[in-house]
Amino acid sequence: MGATNCPETPRQRMITMMYLVYTAMLALNVSAEVVSGFKTVGNAMSKSNENLQVKLDDTYTNFSEALKNSPDKVKEQYDKAQEVKQLSIELENFIDSVSYTFVSKLESKAKINYDPTNPKLVREISFKNPDGTINLDSVELAMKLGGFSWINKLDNNHIGTPFFIGKAEGENPTSGAAVEVKKKIIEYKQRVKQILGEDSVHVSLGLDVEREELNSDKKLTSWEMLNFNNTVAGAALVTLTRMKAETMNAEFDVVNMLYKQVSKGDFSFDQIAMISRPKSTYIIQGGTYETDINVAAYDSKQHFTATVNGQQLNSTDSGSVHYRTVCNNVGVQKIIGTAYVTTPDGGTKEYPISDSYFVAKPVAVVSLDNMQVMYAGIENPFTAGVPGVDGRNVKVSIIEGNGKLSPGDGEGKYNITPANGCKKIVLGVDAVVDGKTTRMGAPVYKVRPIPNPIITVGGFASGAKVSRSNLASGATVVARPQEGFEFKIPKGSIRVMSLEVFVGNKPFNMNGNTLEPDVISAIKRANRGDKVYVDAKVMMPDGVPRTSSCILTINK
Repeated sequence: MGATNCPETPRQRMITMMYLVYTAMLALNVSAEVVSGFKTVGNAMSKSNENLQVKLDDTYTNFSEALKNSPDKVKEQYDKAQEVKQLSIELENFIDSVSYTFVSKLESKAKINYDPTNPKLVREISFKNPDGTINLDSVELAMKLGGFSWINKLDNNHIGTPFFIGKAEGENPTSGAAVEVKKKIIEYKQRVKQILGEDSVHVSLGLDVEREELNSDKKLTSWEMLNFNNTVAGAALVTLTRMKAETMNAEFDVVNMLYKQVSKGDFSFDQIAMISRPKSTYIIQGGTYETDINVAAYDSKQHFTATVNGQQLNSTDSGSVHYRTVCNNVGVQKIIGTAYVTTPDGGTKEYPISDSYFVAKPVAVVSLDNMQVMYAGIENPFTAGVPGVDGRNVKVSIIEGNGKLSPGDGEGKYNITPANGCKKIVLGVDAVVDGKTTRMGAPVYKVRPIPNPIITVGGFASGAKVSRSNLASGATVVARPQEGFEFKIPKGSIRVMSLEVFVGNKPFNMNGNTLEPDVISAIKRANRGDKVYVDAKVMMPDGVPRTSSCILTINK
């Protein structure tokens, strides 16, 4: 289908832009505020789907009434619409089943308060049958009653990849739920085009899952890998909700096109619904909310006027009015208005306009990739991003503390090396929104020195009881990071420089990390119960020498 004949509709762009809020959320640690954002957008998109379903039902009702009045004229297009309806239901049900199955892997039950005025009225819904199998009907009930709000593990990024794409990272998947969803969508689009025949050039179906797109490494990547590889659970569920929304959007556009084709201009709807099609319903504070408002099945040659939140607007040749406002207030915002449409007899009929959108405070998502503390003198990898903002428009800087900031491997990835002696690092995260640079956050991190290393003598750690022969044969002292220190230490960057050894009360000093022959001889002469004390001077990766000790006891 050519892009010139059927460009992407504003409603499709709105759904896509809502989802873009979360596609960058691949950090290992996701903040509670972002998890709350997943719930907010997921619930908002589910609510939008419900509203669109109401409009679809109205359209089908109008089609049925037209069939009663003019069966010979309407039946062909009506039958096509019914086929599209059935195909859409099947695809939407399949997407729902994938969502419910995935949710059952995140949670085993749901606790839902179904009366906000009484927090004690909590209903617990188990997802397991008596035989231990999953009851998807229970998951569906929980999602209908509580939306995304009750799901606690939206920040989980381990379950989604094997469930949705099956294969390992970096490969084009051939199995997994995302592969099946893509297959169903492609089949749906092909069948709808067959039903429409040459009329298919007049409608854009969206649901663009076939095209490969560039990932953060500038490599062409499949739809499955872009949307589900290493993606947190909340983003995966929002993606599925989005695909259901795009299916309903495609169905809505197809059915309305079929309805228009009934009389080629001489047949009109007996009811008119006003449709607001915003570019996005998730706006960062200080950004701009924009929407196009249309009359369903409206003749683009006929102009109308509207009042939206006090603004007087005139429709364009495309049959819509364009409403735009700067978003300064945080939270759910509503648009309310009235459209004034000229009727065929020259009168005027009024139709209500209503919609809502969500304005979020500026928020930067910064996550250290290894630990929640920085270490001086070595590279600390971290991920930074801003929901709803292209990574290319996000800038990170050090605004307090001494250190070096460098780009990491991939979009949103950075490395920071705090200077020795630095106690605190404050990062500034800025984003360019609507041409304006805004400070989105300034997270603060404590900086600590690298912990002292652990040393072993001949492979024996401090506190061990060792025979003279075993200790004498293990003449090498090795230093390594403490247990639980997750940073990658470059090979050879931890070096034992010198040793001070006491066998009993006799001291020995030497350079390097090998026990000298006179120390070995003293160990061989030691008595049972004698202590061997080893103090090692160790050069660390941050360039600061440390002293670590090991105490061994001769047991035979």
